[in-house]
Amino acid sequence: MKTMAQIAEEAGLSRFTVSKILRGDTSVRRKNREKVLALCEKYGFVPNSNAVNLVSGSSRVIGMIVPYITDGFYAELVEFTEKYASRRGMSLVYRSSYNDAGTEEKIIRSFLGLSIAALLIVPVVENSDRRLLRLAAANFPVICLDRPVPGAFCSVLNDNRESCRIMTEHLLDRRSEVCFFDSFYRDSNPTALARRCGYLDAVNARGIAPRFIPLGASGEQQDNERYGYGNLAAFLKTNPKPPAAIVCVTDAVALGAMRALRDAGFLPGVDTLVGGHDNLRFCEYTTPTLSSMAQPKQEMARIAVDMALARLRHPDALPENVVLKSVLVVRDSSGRP
Repeated sequence: MKTMAQIAEEAGLSRFTVSKILRGDTSVRRKNREKVLALCEKYGFVPNSNAVNLVSGSSRVIGMIVPYITDGFYAELVEFTEKYASRRGMSLVYRSSYNDAGTEEKIIRSFLGLSIAALLIVPVVENSDRRLLRLAAANFPVICLDRPVPGAFCSVLNDNRESCRIMTEHLLDRRSEVCFFDSFYRDSNPTALARRCGYLDAVNARGIAPRFIPLGASGEQQDNERYGYGNLAAFLKTNPKPPAAIVCVTDAVALGAMRALRDAGFLPGVDTLVGGHDNLRFCEYTTPTLSSMAQPKQEMARIAVDMALARLRHPDALPENVVLKSVLVVRDSSGRP
């Protein structure tokens, strides 16, 4: 196979110019771009991205760490980030930390070794190594997503407290009592904690006592469908009357909760109103369709990538913190008016 130097020699161009063309730089004359791309096709030449980075002195790779790629919210966030990064001429490499601090540390260190351009990270809920994050931030922009990390880090977040207040008020307009289905992680997850506070804001404003679905009956250690099903199924076995309405910390938990209601002989959206959070794609296809708070995932991805690229140009800029608003999407699970 031809090397980049040989492609450059045959094209009559410098290796630097060929490198710019292979990075998608449209400032090079079209005639030269077409010549180089034709030679690459002729010889089956595929550029080595590390070599291109060495020539250009910069990486075109953004690293991203999420807790679980199998989680619907993070899967959609990765998808939108990857697509938008590509439009900005960047590639995305993503890994799962499984909410484990040790795994997160290994991934960050591997990204440091790869000399990525920037890091987008949803930090683990407990024991995230802030010293390592500061070390990373000294080498490339670090943008925290979904969960904030105290310190001099940029962040792109959702106003989770306001989101859950809105959903709770929506259900309280239809039922006199609303329960909260909390996260497995409880107070250690700032996102879930903010959502619980939003629930409490709404019920306290109406002088209604808060009620919580008991936890601990599920062996799941993640806010997923099995966690939602196991805990509510156990509750319904000892409580013949189902809750009038439930605000679930995530859509995945709500999905499991609705299955538990049906298995116990109750109709979600009729006997018990259910609201979720995140507005994942499956919400439109459940039975009944699931009411949810739609996080602006595409906007979150766009802002995070743009923020990272801006800080590459201006590394001494002060940290930015962007908080986005979610929108209530009413479907059948909360009893359409």
